[in-house]
Parts: sequence; C-alpha cells; structure tokens
Amino acid sequence: MVVILQAVITLAVLLCLAKNRKSFHNMLLLYIVTVVLDMGYEYFIIQRFGYESILYEIPGSLRVFKGLIFLYITFYLINFKHRDKLKYLLYPFSVIVLTHTLGLSAKLFGYPEGDLIIRLYSKYFANYYIHYWIGSLFICIIVLYLHQKKAENPFIKKFRLFLSFVLLSALTFWTSYKLGLDIFLFQKIYNLSFLIQFAWILYVYILTYHEQQKKETMIINEEVPFKEKYQYKDLSKIDFEKIKSSIEEFYDKSIVYLDEDFTLEQLSQYLSISRTDLTITFSQFLASNFHEYTNRNRVLQFKRMQEEEPDSNVTDLAYQCGFKSKSTFYKYFKKEFNCLPTDHVL
Repeated sequence: MVVILQAVITLAVLLCLAKNRKSFHNMLLLYIVTVVLDMGYEYFIIQRFGYESILYEIPGSLRVFKGLIFLYITFYLINFKHRDKLKYLLYPFSVIVLTHTLGLSAKLFGYPEGDLIIRLYSKYFANYYIHYWIGSLFICIIVLYLHQKKAENPFIKKFRLFLSFVLLSALTFWTSYKLGLDIFLFQKIYNLSFLIQFAWILYVYILTYHEQQKKETMIINEEVPFKEKYQYKDLSKIDFEKIKSSIEEFYDKSIVYLDEDFTLEQLSQYLSISRTDLTITFSQFLASNFHEYTNRNRVLQFKRMQEEEPDSNVTDLAYQCGFKSKSTFYKYFKKEFNCLPTDHVL
C-alpha cells in the first residue's frame, strides 16, 4: 500500500502541476515531494526486505521525474520557447512508475510475475538511471552557463550552483558504489545533502517573497496620481518622444518581457531610463501603464506564436508569453480582440 500510495500521490501532483505551470517554484515544490516520497520508498524497502535484498539496489521509479523537473526549471529560467513540450515526457515516465508499482506489488503479494517485471524494470531503467540523472544535471548546468548573460534572470546563477552541488553529490555516491567503498556511510552523507537542498529551496522562497513585496510596492507607487507624483519634475527637459520610441523598439525586438517576473525596474535598466520617466511616458504618450502595455504586447506575441503553431495548447502558449494565470490572459486578450481565445479565428 505504501508503494501504491506513493505512485498515486506523485502522479496526481504531476498532473496537477502539468496544468498549472505558473512558475518554477511549483516545480521546486514537486521536487521536494518527489524526493521525500522516494526516500520513503527506500525506508520501506529496508524495513520490509533489509539491506541484503536485491530490491534495495533497484532505484525507486519516482526519481525519474527529478531530471525532468530540473530541465523544465532550466528552460523556464532561460525563457526557452518550447519548454512546455517537456510535458509529453510525463507519459513514458508515468509508465515507468506504474511498471515499478505493479512489479513491486506483485512481489509483495507473492505472485511469480513480480520477479519478471522487476527484472525488466531493473534492466531497462535501473541500469541507465544514473546516466540519465547525471546527464540531465550536466545539460542544465551547461545551458544555464551559456544563457546566464542573455536571460539575466536573478535565479540563474543560484540555480546553477545548486545543480552543481546536486551533481557533485550524485557523482560522489555513484563513484563510491563503483569502487566498493562504504556505501552506507556515503548514503548517510547523501541523505544529509537533501537537507541542504531543502534549505536552498526555502531560501529561494524567502527571496521570492521579498521580490513580490517589492513589486506590489512598485505597482502601488505607479498608481499615484500623475500630478501629485511629478509636480516638482521639470518635464520640458525630457525627450519623451525618444523614450517612447525606445519603449516601442524594445517590445518589438526583445522577448525579455515574456518572463512572467519582468518588472518596470528591469525595463529601466535595459533602456537606461529612469522609472519615473518611463512611467510618465507610458501614462502621457502611450495612454497606458507598464503592466497594461506589457500584457498587451504579450497578447500580440501569443497571436504570432499561435499563427506559427495553430495546434498548440492555448494555455501553454499563454504561460510561454508571460501570463501567470488564465484569467489575466483572457482579460487582456478580450480587451485586445474583443473575443475569447477559443472564439478567435486566425
């Protein structure tokens, strides 16, 4: 029951998050759930069969999702256009989980078919899992390194260091096993490394919370009446037409604004124009504000992407274009085209 419950819970969480990929923080939560359940699996095997059992050397199937989770986070951080295509790997990976669950369940209940299923699972997954896991980590680290300047996401460097730590832990554990060293000692150290990983994820959540607080403060400040906020600024010395052209050129040629966490502060840094001057330009020369203008351009980008890939899922494209929720996307789409995405004819 422990094994079956583990598989059911994990698959349920996977399906839920596959439909709600709002940010990479959800993927980090999924990583925690996967690791905890996988460690629970190992504890169950040890208690039920002991360290001497061959089942102890067969890795739990849930860990196959860890590489996929890190690949998705990596492609999210670099704003990779086709990152949501990774969701299709859920199907073959789910088959691995179900195969393992059926084999182990049959073994527990004494059915002879259990040994056959376990042997097949061990041959086609267990023998290649470490290569898949290390390969996934290595790909993520290389991709993040190559895109660290282009993407300019504040979490890229931190996540790359985190992945390097996980990769080093995995390589150390695997090498000690191959050399026949004290595997139980290294296992204890490896398990302790997960505490460090959880601490890092908690650290990211704290940082994210502070960033969100800053954004909310910035939004409130932007809503202050124009005359009250800028009544002491000499506007005659500012070339607003030039600023307007810079804004329009940025949204026309860049895709940085498709990052769901893109802020006015980031736009200010990209254009080397003060937030105050940008806010005035949005309000007085573009008849909008930063958030409305950004979301309007995200909707237009959605339309272009949908024309290129007419069979793509509407929600997937909306998330790729930087919207954090379907309701926000639908709001701005209807405002722009006066209809819903499902009613829009290309």
